[in-house]
Amino acid sequence: MNEKELKFNKTAGVVSIVMACIFAVTFITGTFLDVKIAPVLFSDKNMAALIVSTVGIYIFCAFYAFFFGALLSQAINLPKDHPKRTGYVITVTVLGLIALLICGGSVLDVNNLGGIFPIVHRDVPQMIIMLLVGMIPVSVIGYAACRKRTDSLLAKRLILIISAMTVSFLLYELVKVGLPRPRYRLIARGYEGIGFHKWYDPIRNKAELIAKYGINKDDFKSFPSGHTSNSIMNLTLFPALGLIYPKLKEKSMFMLVLGICVGITVLLSRMVLGAHFLSDVSCGGFTASVVSAVYYRVYDKIR
Repeated sequence: MNEKELKFNKTAGVVSIVMACIFAVTFITGTFLDVKIAPVLFSDKNMAALIVSTVGIYIFCAFYAFFFGALLSQAINLPKDHPKRTGYVITVTVLGLIALLICGGSVLDVNNLGGIFPIVHRDVPQMIIMLLVGMIPVSVIGYAACRKRTDSLLAKRLILIISAMTVSFLLYELVKVGLPRPRYRLIARGYEGIGFHKWYDPIRNKAELIAKYGINKDDFKSFPSGHTSNSIMNLTLFPALGLIYPKLKEKSMFMLVLGICVGITVLLSRMVLGAHFLSDVSCGGFTASVVSAVYYRVYDKIR
C-alpha cells in the first residue's frame, strides 16, 4: 500500500468518525423533536423522493452484486489444482445468489419500485426476475473487470468490503425486529390507536393493529432507517471501486464526497416520504459511519 493510499484511508476514517458524531447529535435532537420535524418535511407519495429512495437502495444492492462478481473471479482464477478452489467457488456463488436475491426483493419493496409501480410486488417470481435482470448482470461486470487478475490481497479486501456491507445490513435489521415503531406516514392516516412513539418506546400491539386495519407490517419498521444505513455505507463503497479500477484511486476523495452526497440525499428522501423520523435516519447513519470507520482501520492492516 503506497503512502497516498494510506493518507486517504486515514482521512476517510476521520471523515467517518466525524459523520458518526454528527449523526449522534442529530439522533439526540430527533429523540426530542421527531414529532415536530416530521410533519414539516412530509410529502405523501412524493414521486421524486420515491425515485431517489429506489435509486439509493439499488446502488447499495448493485455494489453487493459487483463485489461478489469480482470475488467470484478471484476464486475461479485460482490454479485448478488448488485444494480449496472448488469450495471457494461454491461458497461465493451460493452466498452471492442468496444475498442478491434478498437485494432484489429490497428493490421491489413497496418503499422502492413497488411504491412507483403498483404492479410490482416483493414475491418470489418477481424477485427471481430482478435477480436475473438487475443483479446478475452487474455481477458479470464485476467478474469481467477482474477475470485476468489473481490477487490474494484483492480477494481479502473484497471480502472485507462485503463483510462491512453485511454487518451494516444485519445491525439495522436486528434493531427493527426489537423496536417496532410506526412510520410517520402511517400515523398521518389517523388510524385509531396508532399514534407517535419515541424510538425507545416500541409499539406493543402491532399484530393486533395489523389484523384490525389490514396494515402492511412494513409500516411498523420505522426505526432505524435501513435506506440511510445502506446509503451512508457509500463512505466505503464509492472509494472501494478503486480496488477494481486502479485509475479511480486517483479520484478517491471525489468518490468519498460523492458517496456522502448520495447518502444524504437518500436520507432526506426517506423523511420526505414519511418513512422515517430524524432519529431513525440518524441511527442508521450512525451505525453505517461507525462500520465505515472500522472498515478503514481494518483495511490498513490487511496484508
